Amino acid sequence: MKISLVIDTSTPRTIAAIIADEKVIWSGFHDGATSHGEALGRLIDQAKNQATFKSINQVVVGMGPGPFTGLRVGIAFARTFALAREIPCIGVVSLDAIAGAASALDEIISDFFVITDARRKEIYWAKYQKNGERITEPAVAKIDQVDFESFPVVDFGFPDPLALVKLATQSNSIRTQPLYLRKPDAVLPKLPELNYRAMNNFDLGAVLEIEKELFPDPWNLAQFKEELAGVPKTRTYYVVEIGTTQKIVGFAGLYCPGSGADADIQTISVSVQYQGNGIGQGLLDLLINAAIERHAPAIFLEVRAENEQARALYAKNGFTQISVRKNYYQNPQPHNKRSDAIIMQKILGVTYE
Repeated sequence: MKISLVIDTSTPRTIAAIIADEKVIWSGFHDGATSHGEALGRLIDQAKNQATFKSINQVVVGMGPGPFTGLRVGIAFARTFALAREIPCIGVVSLDAIAGAASALDEIISDFFVITDARRKEIYWAKYQKNGERITEPAVAKIDQVDFESFPVVDFGFPDPLALVKLATQSNSIRTQPLYLRKPDAVLPKLPELNYRAMNNFDLGAVLEIEKELFPDPWNLAQFKEELAGVPKTRTYYVVEIGTTQKIVGFAGLYCPGSGADADIQTISVSVQYQGNGIGQGLLDLLINAAIERHAPAIFLEVRAENEQARALYAKNGFTQISVRKNYYQNPQPHNKRSDAIIMQKILGVTYE
C-alpha cells in the first residue's frame, strides 16, 4: 500500500495530509500567508498521532508556483523528511491539483484557467482543458496582462491533497525544481558581446562538445552534417559566439520546408556555464523569425518532460502543450528509464501566398 505524506505551502494556506492509496486518512490546514513554517510544524505534530504516520513510504509536495519564502518551507521539509526516512519525495505542480479538483465539478464544461495570488499585484496562472489536463506552462503576470477570453476562471483556490497524490504518477505534473517563476533580484554579470551567425561545418567540433555536455543521447557528427546539407532549402541553423574569442556557447536549428508547411524546431542548446543569460531566448527569436520568413503557419517542438527550464522558456514565448509522447527519449545506464516528450506548438498567424 502506498501511504503518502502530502505537503503544500504554495498558497497562503499551509496544507498537510496522510493518504493511503486514494483514501484520505487525515488532513489539516492553516491559513496565513506569513506563517507557513510555524503552521507546518503544528500540522506535522498532529499527523504524528495517526497510526499510519510510521508507515509513510513516500512524500508528495507541491512545487508551486508560489512565493519564494512560503514555498521553500514546504519543499525543504518534504525533502528532509524523505531523506531521513529514505523514501521517495515527488514534487508536482500545485496549480494542477487545484485544476484536478475543479474539473470534477459539474459547472466546468469547457477549458478554464486556474489562478492563485502571487502578491505584488500579480497572479500565478495556467490554462486547462475541462478534464483537468494543463494546456500551458505555469506563469506569473499582472492579472490584466492575461487574456482570459470567455473561459471560466478558478480564482484563488487551494491544492487538493488527494489530487496532489494522483499527480505524482503523471509526468506532465512532476517537477524536480520549485516553480518560483519570478526573476531573482540578483542579476548575473553581463556577458561580453554575443554574435549570432549561421552555422557551418567548421563549427561542428564545438557544437558536438555542447551536445555531449547537455544530452544523454547526443547527435553525432554525421547527423549534424546531414542537417547542414539541407541548408538553406529546408534547414536553418545558427551558432552564438561570445566575446572576441569567438567561442561557441550555443546553437539552434529549424526544419521548415516552406510553401506554407509547418516548421519544427530541431534543437536549442546552450552550454551549461552560459545558461540563464538570455542566449536561449536569442536563439529562439531567430528560429521563430526564420519560420515566419518561410511563411510557416505554426511552429512545433518537442522537449523532455523533465527539462523544466526549456519548457518555461517556450511557454513564455507563446508555445502551448498539445500532446505527450510517452517514453520517447532513451536515457543512458545505469537507470535507463525512458523520458516522455512534451509536444508544444506556437501559431504564427501567417499564410503563404
